[in-house]
Parts: sequence; C-alpha cells; structure tokens
Amino acid sequence: MKTASIQVAGVLDASEADAAAVSSAAMSRGLELQCLGRLELRRDGEVLPLPRSRKTRALLGYLALTDRRYSRDRLVSLFWSVPDDPRGALRWSLSKLRVALDEPDRRRVLADRDTVALDLSDADVDVIRLRDLVDAGLGDVKTETLLAAVEAFEGELFAGLDLPDSHEFQFWLVSARESAAGIRAKLDRELLRRFADDPACGLPHARALVDFDPYDQEAQGALISALWRMGETARAEAQYRQILRELEQEGIDAAALRNAWNDRNARRIIAASPAASDAPEAASRAGPAEVVGVAEPPAAEEAASILRRPAVAVLPFDDMSGDPDKAYFADGITEEIITALSQWRWFPVIARTSTFAYRGRNLPVEDVGRQLGARYVVQGSVRRAGARVRVVAQLIDAESGLSIWGQRYDREISDIFELQDDIATQIVVEIEPEVARAERKRAERRKPESLDVWDLNLRALASIDRGGPRDLQRALETLDRSLEIEPHSSYTHALRAYALYNRSLINWTDDPVSAAGRVMDAARQAVELDDKNWLGHALLGISTMWRLRDYDGASAAEERALALNPTAPLAHQFLGCVRNFDGRPAEALPHLASSLKLNPGPSSATLLLADMSLSHLLVGDLDQSVTYARRAISRYWGNTRAWERLAAALGLQGRTAEAAEAFQQIVGRGGMPGPEYFTTTYPFRTDEHRDRLLGGLSEAGLTL
Repeated sequence: MKTASIQVAGVLDASEADAAAVSSAAMSRGLELQCLGRLELRRDGEVLPLPRSRKTRALLGYLALTDRRYSRDRLVSLFWSVPDDPRGALRWSLSKLRVALDEPDRRRVLADRDTVALDLSDADVDVIRLRDLVDAGLGDVKTETLLAAVEAFEGELFAGLDLPDSHEFQFWLVSARESAAGIRAKLDRELLRRFADDPACGLPHARALVDFDPYDQEAQGALISALWRMGETARAEAQYRQILRELEQEGIDAAALRNAWNDRNARRIIAASPAASDAPEAASRAGPAEVVGVAEPPAAEEAASILRRPAVAVLPFDDMSGDPDKAYFADGITEEIITALSQWRWFPVIARTSTFAYRGRNLPVEDVGRQLGARYVVQGSVRRAGARVRVVAQLIDAESGLSIWGQRYDREISDIFELQDDIATQIVVEIEPEVARAERKRAERRKPESLDVWDLNLRALASIDRGGPRDLQRALETLDRSLEIEPHSSYTHALRAYALYNRSLINWTDDPVSAAGRVMDAARQAVELDDKNWLGHALLGISTMWRLRDYDGASAAEERALALNPTAPLAHQFLGCVRNFDGRPAEALPHLASSLKLNPGPSSATLLLADMSLSHLLVGDLDQSVTYARRAISRYWGNTRAWERLAAALGLQGRTAEAAEAFQQIVGRGGMPGPEYFTTTYPFRTDEHRDRLLGGLSEAGLTL
C-alpha cells in the first residue's frame, strides 16, 4: 500500500517544500509516520513492524501528533484504567516503541524517570506536514500538490486504534479526527475554487465538502451547479430538492442554497440545454424566494453588517405559572443574564429595551435575529411549583435556527434574588464558551486570505485552548498578524497576554519572573487601550504580583477585573491567588471556590483545589489542606504544587511517614527543590506564611 507521505512527496518542488515543512528528498528516505489510515512506520521506504498492542500503537500516535513531553502519570491516566501495575504497562509499551523507533546512533524515545517524549524532529509525520501546509496558506501552492495532498486522506486518522475503555484518549481521538477532516475540507475548498470553470474536476471536491458538512449550503450550491453545467440536470434538481427538504425539516434558512440554485452560470447553461423548458416550472415550484433579481430589504442589509460580530439577544423568558403576579421572577432572570453577558465584552449584547419588545410575539427565531441584528438568541422559560422552580434555557443560532446548547435548572426557592443571580450566572458561564466555540467553527471555514481581525483572534483563542507549545506559538503568530491589521485592538493585546501567560505555565520553573514581565507588558497595553477590558486587568494583576511583587497593585487590578465581569472564573482565580500570597488566605477561599463553581473542568479544577489547599494550610486548617491537596492530585497525579501542599500539611500534622512519601513524589519529578525555587514561585508577602510552608516541608524531608 502506498503511503500518504510518498504520494505527496512526488509532486513537491523546493519552494513548496518550505511551505509543507519538509523537502521531497527528506520524504523519500528517513523516518516516516503515516497517521492517515492505518498507522504505519517506514524507514528509507521500508515498512517497519509495529507492536501488536493497540494501546502501544495508540501511544505512539498520541505522542507523535501532540509533539510534547508528558509525565508518566499523565500517560498512565490517559491509556490505562488502573491495572495491577499501570507504570509497568507503560514501561512495557515504551520498550516496544524503542525497538521500532530507536536507531543505533539516535534515541527517539526520550524517557526518564518521570517524563516521556518522542524525538521526531526530522521525521515526516503526514498529518503535521499537511496541517502546516494549510496553515501556511494555499494561495501559492501548485494545484497538483493540492490534489496529491487530498489523496493522502485515504482513511480516517488512526484507523483501528479506537480505545473505548480509555475515555479521555477516545475523546482526544475524536477531536483529532475532526481536525484532520477539517484540513481535508480546506484543501477541497481551495481546489473547488480553482476548478470554478471546470465542473468535472470540481465535482469530487464539492462532494467531499458536502460529505464533511451536509448543511454547508455553499458546498451544496457548488455541487448542484457542477451537475447542471455537466448537463446532469435531473441529478442537479434531485440534489436540490433533497437538501432543501432536509434544511426545511431542520428549520434552517435555505437562502444561500436558493441563491446557488439561481446562480447565473447555471441558468445560462440551463437556458442552452434541452432541459431548458423544464426550468421555469422548477423555479415556480421552488417558491417566490427563488425569483431572480429580488433584492433583500434594506433592513436585512443593515442587519448583515451587524452580524459580522456575534451579537447575542436574550429574549424575555416565558413565565409558565399562568400567574401575572409571578412574571417578575422570569423578567429578573432575563435581566440578570443580559447584564452578566454584557460584562464579557467580546461580543455585543442587544439591550433589554429592544429584546423585551418581543414579549409574547411568536416569531421564528431567524426573523428575530435578523430584525435585531443578532447572530445568537437566548430564550427560555420559568415554571414554579410550590417551593421549587425549574428554569429551561437554550442558545440558538439565529441564522440556521438550530439549537446550539440547552440546559434545565431545578432549584429550591429560598432567597428569591439569590436564586435569580445563581441561575443567571450558571446560564451565562455555559453560554459564553458555546458562543466562542460556534464562532471558532465559523472562522475555521473561512479562507485564510479572507480572515479579518475577529477571525484571526478566534483562531488564536482556539490554539490557546489546545495549550501545547506549538499551539501557543501558533497563537502568538496569529495574534501578531491580527495586530498588523489593527494595532490598537485591546482585545487582541489581552489575548496575546493570555497566550504568553499560558506559555509561562508550561515552563513554570525556568524563569517565571521574566515570563511574567512579558505578560505584564501585553496586558498593560490592553488596559491602556480599553480600561474596561476585564481580561487585560486580570492578567495585569497576576503578572504584576509575579514580576514586581506589588501586592497592592495586583489586588487593585484583580478587583477591577472582577468588578467589570463578576462571572469570569479567571478573575476569581487570579484574585484568590493574589490573596494567598498577599497574606490574606481566608479572603482567597471564597474567590477560589467561586472559580471552581464557575469552571469545574479537570484542568482548572486541579489548580484551584491545590490553591485552596494552600489557603487552608496558611489559615491553620490542616485537615482541609490535606483533603483539598488530595482532591487536586486525584484530578491530575502530576500536579507538583498539590504534592508540595500535601507534604507540608502532613508534616505540620506530625504525620512524618506520609509526609515523606508525598515529598518523594516532588523529588522524583524535579529533584530536591532549592531556596531559589521557593523564593521565586512562592512570593509570600509575610515571612510567617513562608516559614509555615517551609516548616511543614522540612518535616517531610526538605533540606535547604
């Protein structure tokens, strides 16, 4: 079976090799890893045997594609569901990978006592090469290169390597397959554009795009147009009728598809074809919206300009109690949601005076969105029964009419205003990331050359969320492009500070003070451009503490961020962190607990629980400190900061054997920490708190 890498290699010239990150010579020899289809390994064109163990091959694919160093504990938790000896299972798999990958003069499996990585820096990994090709822009890439790249997608990513019992890996695999399919779609979209005047060549790429997203009306229109122009009018009309029916059944506005149906090129061919006499009848059956030359009303054009940014409209929640005297509760929740959403500031929220005009009007959500200029609509209902209340909310794409998210909240009624605030907060913290995800998908579908600042920022944010070193570097490069277009964008500078902050966490012990300085510079630019940018203030506060040890300035910045956006988990987390080191750990706990409630995901929970452990340790509640440290470790075994707090708390309790065992986890990960480590990464304002932590660690085995 020919490999994807060899197929692409055959058509690359030297200039294109730079865009694809490899040269044709490099791909025709050396080490190659084929991830598309069945996982295969080649050296100098010869297929190498891979371990029979599916988990071992999945481990190889995961390490190759993520391209970063992992703790052994992380890999154990990802692939093995606690057998008798999970670390032994990992060692066995690594020994098999060494046989397959290592060379006499080069080790490619880089493993020490605590961490594992692969060195594939000079190898050809097909998915990474194709991703880099797309990310570099396809405008100057030769058409034959694009065709060969499409052929590389012979099968799904890592075919046959599903691990249903390894839930976290399986979740990653599904996401990685979606990303690979997205790469293929971008290649097909570019080829479809190039073959605009050659329907026979464009047809397979239109079909591929329709397979990727059946509701992509632009792709459906291209497929129908290609069929018409090839003289296959019956198939074109059948395709049109079928997808139109499906869109209508799903409640999706089919305006884009209707426009494609009336495409002038298609109509010219129809007029010249033997089937031309059927065209008027088909047009009349399709309805008035298909009449050529009918312009959209001016109001729709104005709304379209607004829709370039994702405005959100919150409609009045329906009161289902039937008692007009109780409608105030539903109105109160609606107003709380409008206020809280507006504080995020990265998308506009339609004012209450506009949305409440739609109370009791049973209009299609698409019409509401068009009239208000909103891309997303939030609507819901409230039902009270005795001492309980049920609130149902949903987020709807106003262009398609599809529901993006929905949730039900059941609560006991005690304090009515506290209940309104609680439910509104929960709705907002779930809606905001859903809007962000929907917008990122839109940005990913746009051609690189047509991206504006908004799209670039969304792509950068998606890279930040993925969180790997290469992802964060790509995010910074994307944000630099955004700043070239609009250098005075406060939001872009804040995202740049956020990317720098996340990059500093990966190499936390290298030089946190200098890293914090870079975050601080970007955050300061953000707040100078917009003093109401809550994210800029939050990042300015945390970096000010790390860089300058200016606790009062850091507290003021975090308090400002929280005043601007009380529902931002990051602002609560940073303020809690500042309070811990500022000598006010009791004040830190409510903010850390709020952040955990607002963002309970495992990656954030392990950090927050470890910080809560530190708070309890500093206030003298050692039992709670131990409990929270262990909860943090249960979320992520490799959380060194949680192990430090656990060892210190156990040491202060006199449980020296347990403390020593916990401390060995710290030493095993990075060696014996020295005085500089604690001075740099535990910037306590008071000597009392510093001595308390170090005293507990000394009981556990720390020597300074």
